[in-house]
Amino acid sequence: MLQSWTSYGSDGTKHSADDVRTLAINVLAFAGFQKSYPFKSSQQADTTERTPSTYRDALAIILQNVLILLVVPSQVFSLPLLPTRWTQVGWAKTAFRKYMLDQIADEKQLMSEGKAGSGTLVSNLVRASEQPQNPGTPHVGKVQKPLSIDEILGNIFVFNFAGHDTTSISLAYALFLLVAHPEVQDWISEEINFYLGSETDFTSWQYEITFPKLQRCLAVLLETLRLYNPIPGVPKHTGPRPQHLSLSNTQTLNIPPNTLVVPSLQALHTHPRYWGSDSLTWRPSRWIISSTPSTKTTKPPLRTTLTTERLFTPQKGTFIAWSEGLQNCPGKKFAQVEFVATMARLFKGHRAEAVPNCEMGESKEEARARVMGVVRDSSVELLLRMREPGSVSIRWVER
Repeated sequence: MLQSWTSYGSDGTKHSADDVRTLAINVLAFAGFQKSYPFKSSQQADTTERTPSTYRDALAIILQNVLILLVVPSQVFSLPLLPTRWTQVGWAKTAFRKYMLDQIADEKQLMSEGKAGSGTLVSNLVRASEQPQNPGTPHVGKVQKPLSIDEILGNIFVFNFAGHDTTSISLAYALFLLVAHPEVQDWISEEINFYLGSETDFTSWQYEITFPKLQRCLAVLLETLRLYNPIPGVPKHTGPRPQHLSLSNTQTLNIPPNTLVVPSLQALHTHPRYWGSDSLTWRPSRWIISSTPSTKTTKPPLRTTLTTERLFTPQKGTFIAWSEGLQNCPGKKFAQVEFVATMARLFKGHRAEAVPNCEMGESKEEARARVMGVVRDSSVELLLRMREPGSVSIRWVER
């Protein structure tokens, strides 16, 4: 992706948001299904192709048109004289189901032969569905049926939708915010090059060694999710019994049984009581605590600063970007590692700039302000996303 972006030179590309979407789906395809694909920018993509040729293509079309699939009955997609887009969605739906059914059949064949599975998401779902119920679980005495094919397919779709769209949207917001704040780019590049400066082969980076050190990169993700979380609210349900919510030492709220409660993430994540007077400001450094004293005239050595930094832990219940409690997001760490790895690869040796509109005589500062305008012009279509990310051209230059 970086190689593609740098190839556009000073003109940059207006397809950054689409490209990080492609990156996210490539990562998901490999991590979840062991399918590897070369990166291809949407600026170079063949828009005339009418049918999905790979699993990744089919999944990409499905995720881009999920609203259509949720609203339109399946049988409609087989009707003649449909709009091209709808026909393509129908083909993608059929192709994706076939890809998954073939993989399910392969996993069941491996199980019947007593062989180890592929280790993919499909493999784990198939094998978990076929295993007998653990007698130590609360379901003792009940006959536990294995997952049906449709249930396995449903779980695969949920993992894909939840694991792809939220990650790609967060990457897009973070990228645009970093373009608008070059000082934050310098801040994370300082950390990346301190820990990875001598490592030219990024394929040798090791999770256990590298990820825990890149706290500033993770802070960018946390601050982006604080203000621009793709999910507007986290639905919770009381279940068959009433729940008691303690608001203070003297006040308790009794929530009736079978009640849906949806906490507002935006309200919680921007409350000045928890996040200070600048709670509406995107400031990743708020997530980093340093034990090294500094003054206006003296600055400690970089090694001392970075090695004494630690990540800020918010008060319990004030930051729930991945939900909280027993049913929090199972993909939290996966998303964090993917994000940090992407930041490290992009900003180790490069910086991103907004391309000024020369026809309007725009300055660099005005171009960055325009990027922030694009970020703020967001809407919720199932998930929060920027309306016009393609109105900004971003170029990549070596440091």
